[in-house]
Amino acid sequence: MSLPELVQDARRAAAAADPIATLRRLQELVAASADDVLSWLPGGDSDEQVLHAEPTLTLLRVEIPPRTEYPPHDHLIPACVAVLQGLETNTFYRAAGPLVTPVAEVETTAGGVLPMDENVIHSVGNRTGERSVALHVYLGDLFELSRKIWDLRAGTCAAYTDERYFALSRTTEAV
Repeated sequence: MSLPELVQDARRAAAAADPIATLRRLQELVAASADDVLSWLPGGDSDEQVLHAEPTLTLLRVEIPPRTEYPPHDHLIPACVAVLQGLETNTFYRAAGPLVTPVAEVETTAGGVLPMDENVIHSVGNRTGERSVALHVYLGDLFELSRKIWDLRAGTCAAYTDERYFALSRTTEAV
């Protein structure tokens, strides 16, 4: 597999009769061949690398530094994460006005896949001492949406920006 082949496979998943299930199967293949994928996937050692974006599809390489958690945010489109290295912890929230309340937490280890629907509000983090690496695939153009982000310390909700996302990140305790 290569990046152009991955984009083509993801386009086919987006156009499938059941795009979420098809994308999940694709991400399971990606996660199962993590070492190979990491050998050709661009963007190492940056926190986020946009691999591809078009109206029906966005692919990101996401590396989370050790003991880092990003703030709660929404996507407004379905997504599926394939963890290639390390561990991602996703905390899911329910919104009530400007406040969010945690309702669930899922740890996904290397080789694992986590699908999310368009209604998800979540934070993503890495509580370990090593960087985590994952391929995040979204069924839509993530950068053309009016998304929201929540500041847990201030108890506020605002328009999502990458600047706000990284500014609101916090250091966590090691696992």
